[in-house]
Amino acid sequence: MPKKIEQLAFGGPEVLRLVETDRPDQMALGPSEVLLRVAAAGVNPVDTHARRGEYGQLGEFPVTVGWDLAGTVEAVGPDVSALVVGQRVFGMSRFPDQAAAYAQYAVALAIDLVSTPPALSDEEAAALPLAALTAWQNLVDVAQVEPGQRVLVHGAGGGVGHLAVQLARELGAHVIATASVGKHEWLTKLGANEVIDYRTDDFVELLRANPVDVVFDNVCGEVGRRSVEVVKPGGIVIELTGVDPATQAAADGAGVRAVYHAVHRDAAQLARIAELAGEGKLSVTVSQIFPLEDAADAHRAIEEGHTQGKIVLKTW
Repeated sequence: MPKKIEQLAFGGPEVLRLVETDRPDQMALGPSEVLLRVAAAGVNPVDTHARRGEYGQLGEFPVTVGWDLAGTVEAVGPDVSALVVGQRVFGMSRFPDQAAAYAQYAVALAIDLVSTPPALSDEEAAALPLAALTAWQNLVDVAQVEPGQRVLVHGAGGGVGHLAVQLARELGAHVIATASVGKHEWLTKLGANEVIDYRTDDFVELLRANPVDVVFDNVCGEVGRRSVEVVKPGGIVIELTGVDPATQAAADGAGVRAVYHAVHRDAAQLARIAELAGEGKLSVTVSQIFPLEDAADAHRAIEEGHTQGKIVLKTW
């Protein structure tokens, strides 16, 4: 029988358990739904928040976490014309509602899925959607990064961060990344023009004389507040986990925007991301692949906070 991960209560990684389940009935698909044989599911920090009960939209127990997935179309609803049986696809399914991506089969909305480029493995495709859409929406839609601007990416070695470095580069920006020294060579190869070791160097002292236009902040808190000091008047600080009062006050005083933008599903944007990935202009680093039954270990790894790139579950 097919398998999936489910939980009966909120808590630590140990609440995630592997169970057998029925294959979804393709005859019961909604008009715009697609049955996927899931090959891989991406693991994101928001998954761990959902598991702990800090994200309240998953419904009644038992629930299955996860939104990023990649696989093959097994069946389509009567109104689906853009996807066909046998097609490789990936996407961020149903976000922020329950998508149950940690499973060998999933029912997704066709509008959330795009074709997987032949150059990408299923594991790479599953790693992309939420992280890449977060980078895209913040840098393209919110910050409107232009060629020649200076963009500072904090936490550049993580899942969202390393994609933001590449996207900012693709937009023509001069990219400055902060990360531990072990990730510097890798980030330079991805397109960072400068890399700062956050453990030994003070980015404020290094950048105050030549401020930036945009800060893309995966760290937030005190880092976000201090980042205001290195932004040009009229520039922007993007806080991925929310703008705290101290950062907002500092930004207001400096004539800088401090913003938070919640990622949302957008098939057109995801298709453009897929195009860039297929052309080799956007590369997702999958540093660890766990079997589905080890989802708890995948959550432990991501909660340690030092992941390079992305973590993925292989479902079969």
